[in-house]
Amino acid sequence: MLSRRQGMGPGRMNDANTGGAIRRERERRRMSTTALATRVGCTVRHIELVENGQRTPSLPMLREIAKVLGVRTAILVGEPPRETHQPGQPQIGDVERTLFAYRTMVQDVEPPTVEQLAQRVAATRASLYSSPHRYTDTLRVLPDLIVDIERLVRDGDRAAFRVAADAYDLTRGLFYQLSRVDLAYLAADRGVRYAEESGDPLMIGLTRRGLAAALLWYDMPQLACETVLRGIEDFEPHVGDGDQRHIRALGGMFQLAAVGLARTGEVERGREMLRTDARRLAQRVDGSEVYDPIFFSATNVAIHVCSLESDVRNPRDVLRYSEDVDIRTTPSLERRATHLSEIVRACEDTGDDAGCLLHLMRIEHESPEDLDHRILLRESVQSLLRRAKPSWATEVRRLAERHAIPV
Repeated sequence: MLSRRQGMGPGRMNDANTGGAIRRERERRRMSTTALATRVGCTVRHIELVENGQRTPSLPMLREIAKVLGVRTAILVGEPPRETHQPGQPQIGDVERTLFAYRTMVQDVEPPTVEQLAQRVAATRASLYSSPHRYTDTLRVLPDLIVDIERLVRDGDRAAFRVAADAYDLTRGLFYQLSRVDLAYLAADRGVRYAEESGDPLMIGLTRRGLAAALLWYDMPQLACETVLRGIEDFEPHVGDGDQRHIRALGGMFQLAAVGLARTGEVERGREMLRTDARRLAQRVDGSEVYDPIFFSATNVAIHVCSLESDVRNPRDVLRYSEDVDIRTTPSLERRATHLSEIVRACEDTGDDAGCLLHLMRIEHESPEDLDHRILLRESVQSLLRRAKPSWATEVRRLAERHAIPV
């Protein structure tokens, strides 16, 4: 597990951006920009722009650079996720402390009932995926929720384990979005453990998918693929003509497997999995907008088609396929913001600065707190400002000011 100093906590590179971190790691290895560009598969000019902060590398490129330099991707991300953007707001550290020290916080009093905690988990999930203040709202309630979950599972009730697994999968999703991969992995592992204690095939499948997602971001795509493909094998017999949640869960597992396969080099197999397995299951979804752990639908499959092409660094295909995606049909702000973020990267890679600004402003409209907390989005604003033309530089500067992004 990454420590705070190794990862993206405030102990590392407080005053540096991703480009500066890449330059330092490259120079530490006495590697030239030409050598790095050759091994990464891009131009020397692109590496220079990244190191000078005039381009924000896409996540696939960032992973490739990290692989060449022999470091974790997380080490190359210079700015830690912002604790808050307003004084007095709840902080990431509050949840982090609770994850590690919940045993000292559990009081010897009557815990809430399983039904009460299940309702709180559902409400928290709805807030994380639908509220314009989703990070602030979720960070505020999560510490108490985790403590109450740990109080409840001490009785060893299977229903309590199921709610606990759901809560930790939610926590994993929050930290994944905040780029705290160390905490996302911790929550994912704890979620799988409680799911297995519950004996619920649906929750086991969902938490294995969550663990695989954490492993992908942890630069372990082969292990992530093995985890989610084994999960599919174990879970598929329980679906059959099952309810919508089972169908959505299996579809989400196929989507993640497709992206994982592409990341391990099996690109065509991943594409085929989206075209066949995922789309087949999407046809069985009734289209109801529910806030459950998997926002699976035909729209979500289309979003993952773009994600796969982004992962294999085909920015023009990302832009081409995104023309057929109507993100208004998914209730998940996270899905919408992530999809728009991939379009931002594709616009940067193709030199479309106007498109980059347009989609950054769409992200602000859809989910303004993403520009407060998502590191690479904040760096995209910074790099765009450095190359902005006078006719629209003011708009970029105002965007940066609204989210306290250093200029």
